Amino acid sequence: MSDIEVNGIKLEMENPQSAEALSSGEPAVVAPAGSQRYRMIFSGTAGEYFRIWMVNLFLTVLTCGIFAAWAKVRSRRYLYARTLLAGQPFDYMANPWFIFKGNLIVGAGILLYLFADTYNQLYSSGVLLAFYLVLPFLICKSLRFNAYNSAYRNIRFRFYGSLKESYGIYLLLPILIPLTLGLIVPFWMYRRKKYFFQNFSYGATRNSFEGNAGAFYRTYGLAGLVSMVFLGIGVAGFLGFVSFVEDISIQPAGLSRAIVLIPIISYVVMMVYFTLVQQYIFGRVTNYCWAQTRAGTLQFQSRLEIRKLMWIRLTNILAIFISFGLLIPWAKIRRTRYILNSLTIISERSLDEYSAAAEADQSAIGEVTTDFFDIAIGI
Repeated sequence: MSDIEVNGIKLEMENPQSAEALSSGEPAVVAPAGSQRYRMIFSGTAGEYFRIWMVNLFLTVLTCGIFAAWAKVRSRRYLYARTLLAGQPFDYMANPWFIFKGNLIVGAGILLYLFADTYNQLYSSGVLLAFYLVLPFLICKSLRFNAYNSAYRNIRFRFYGSLKESYGIYLLLPILIPLTLGLIVPFWMYRRKKYFFQNFSYGATRNSFEGNAGAFYRTYGLAGLVSMVFLGIGVAGFLGFVSFVEDISIQPAGLSRAIVLIPIISYVVMMVYFTLVQQYIFGRVTNYCWAQTRAGTLQFQSRLEIRKLMWIRLTNILAIFISFGLLIPWAKIRRTRYILNSLTIISERSLDEYSAAAEADQSAIGEVTTDFFDIAIGI
């Protein structure tokens, strides 16, 4: 392994034969002889991002949300500019005015829902149904808008996912979840990831995705099995406590404190446990999806360690809670740095050989709506 320095940034070049196996249990990517490995490097700092975050928050509150579009663009431009591949940064080129127009439409939709809910709950249900029916359209437009406004070396990304496929994934498959008692959830997640990874392109270079649903069923199956065991232990512990209370005499004051504390402790334990499960699934799925993705001759390798992901998430939540939210920028930078620094791009040829493809501008409404309602449509 050797290091070179580009524009003052240390870039690690790895020997393809020296790659370690993924900590998630997935096999390492087998790279052709003579290929080069470029580790993604995130150079952002919590101090810089905190200043951006504070100004964004202040101006957004001061302008009653009007500045939110400019705040989003400022934040993303910073994160993109601090993400380096082969010493070159990524660019986020969205026009805040387009996002602002999308915000106005989102705001109008929320006002319509609140008015309908005040007047008649049946009408508000109709508004929610209309939102559900238009959601696949918004997700598709969101991905196209975000891809088009992301660039590397002045070459834009593109998203080719069809609206028909989006409706099949985000409208029809969720309907089957209760009908299959949740057994279709791993397949649904597989289809969502395939829709994301397979339909992106870097310029004219299209992605391909070779993953299968079996890997998702193994990951979710193990998480579900452990969850059942954990739930069984929790139920047994609760029943044991009830039996203990019935068998011995406890002072009323002590019993009252126990009755108050047990639900709180149980809630905290459950939240911690499900956070750990979430990070396990995220790490395994992310490593697997990147390993199964190709962009022309480019290959990808993600080396996220499950235990480190869990530690970062738990300590981030604790830090945000203790600081009353002031450490949100630190938590975001910390997690972003680890995820991006764990990604390696394997190239058989020079990155300069990739060509750009022209594409018409996209509407920002889809991205604004999906971001506002906190819908996870990405990696």
